[in-house]
Amino acid sequence: MTFSPKGSMRFTPTPKILVWGFAKKWAGVILLCVGVAVARLWSSASAAVPPTAVGAHPREVLFTYVARLPEVPEGAQQFRLWLPLAKTGREQQILRRVVRSPVPYTITEDPEYGNDMLYLSVESPLPDSLEVAVEYQARLLGPAGSIGEPAPTSGELARSLEPRGLVIVDDEVRARAVRATASRSTPMDKARGIYEDVIRQVKYDKSVPGWGRGDTRRACLLGTGNCTDFHSLFISMARAERIPARFKIGVVIPPEPSGVIPGYHCWAEFYEQGRGWVPVDASEAWKHPELVDYYFGTRDPNRFLISVGRDIQLVPSQQGEPVNIFFAPHVEVDGQPFSDVGVEVQFTDLQHGGMT
Repeated sequence: MTFSPKGSMRFTPTPKILVWGFAKKWAGVILLCVGVAVARLWSSASAAVPPTAVGAHPREVLFTYVARLPEVPEGAQQFRLWLPLAKTGREQQILRRVVRSPVPYTITEDPEYGNDMLYLSVESPLPDSLEVAVEYQARLLGPAGSIGEPAPTSGELARSLEPRGLVIVDDEVRARAVRATASRSTPMDKARGIYEDVIRQVKYDKSVPGWGRGDTRRACLLGTGNCTDFHSLFISMARAERIPARFKIGVVIPPEPSGVIPGYHCWAEFYEQGRGWVPVDASEAWKHPELVDYYFGTRDPNRFLISVGRDIQLVPSQQGEPVNIFFAPHVEVDGQPFSDVGVEVQFTDLQHGGMT
């Protein structure tokens, strides 16, 4: 010990003690750094598994789709309604489908895509309002338990290469496709290049009017939109490279036991010989960049499919243009499109909702 100039005691460490203190200090720093690195690695590994993929699959749910016409225009003489009906396919097995309608209806199928639809027509005097509900019990299959589908016909593949409606193939789309697929040779590699390019070039943003129509030209000009816009651009670019591609729309069932689903979700598929239709979800990959690999080629196990395709010709035929996207009901009042239709989608998980 020594004394300070003011006479108080001051401890002077020996060289051995200095070395020990230095080692303890840096050991603590090293342990802290290791802990942070492990935490980051764990967080990254956890993020690589999408929340909707956690749990036992296939999953069984009750799914209810309710369409409401709150008020029929005064003086109207006729209204017609076409409502999409989900059916068994790669995404799901429909165990039960029950329609509740106050008026008679028929079930038809569109000849191009094979979508089921409910059709009803009511003549004057019309009811003040109308509500139609469809209740499903469905098994969501995911990648593990899928039901196979027939190989597409040559006509189906040809249709999946054609520009149609808002899904255009112009010089801009071709130029983008060429850049996105440069140095890539196989359809799978080219589709991956297009997928990555769409994620880079488009921002998920619903602040500018016009989103949600699946308009390829708008997606190129503004670089913003929702899932329909992302996948319209993907499909256009794939078709520009002569890769068959198609559009699907439905919902994603949340992991909660039950609730109301706030809106639709869409994705795309491209065709590769020998593998079949391969799903891609560019908009979800944009939202979750850590899952870019997952959303290329994996069928999310919680998707519930409502309809396939764009520019759909209804049966019996509607008065107006083909239906751009068939998720909400298509309604005509006295031969004119009528958009004042509400849709509510509810679900209950049969495994976790206490109903098994």
